[in-house]
Amino acid sequence: MDMGTASFLSTKIPVLGHDREVVDEPLTVNGRELTVTCVSMGNPHCVVPVNTLSKDLAVAMGPWLENHPMFPNRTNVQFMRVIDRDNLQIEIWERGAGYTLASGSSSCAAAAAFRLGLTGNSVTVHMPGGSLDIVIRDNYAIQMTGPVVFVSKGVFSDEIFD
Repeated sequence: MDMGTASFLSTKIPVLGHDREVVDEPLTVNGRELTVTCVSMGNPHCVVPVNTLSKDLAVAMGPWLENHPMFPNRTNVQFMRVIDRDNLQIEIWERGAGYTLASGSSSCAAAAAFRLGLTGNSVTVHMPGGSLDIVIRDNYAIQMTGPVVFVSKGVFSDEIFD
């Protein structure tokens, strides 16, 4: 699937402050010094490279980043660990939803961290809910490939439509 073009421009994400590309910037969050790269995939993302990754980290720090004053529309958060040049692992805190097992736009945002020189332009992004293959093309046009999987089925009562 063509996921569009990643943008690091603060005005497109948006991120407050002077107009710039938000790449490898320091950010203090709840007393902790982080380095972040922010990306718009049509929705805002804040990618945080870490050496040690866990659900607990996403749950503890995700809400602080989502609601950080730098993000006037709040932001999705990806804590990212580079496995090797072809593989990333992420834990996701989704804006307005909380801890999330998998996300296509989050995978694309993390893969766009190719900009940091940590991976090649083709990576597999591993999440608790599955893996997606991401290719970064010229000008950060992003292509995502992955399985389509049935995960649930439900029935709405008529009362929901009243």
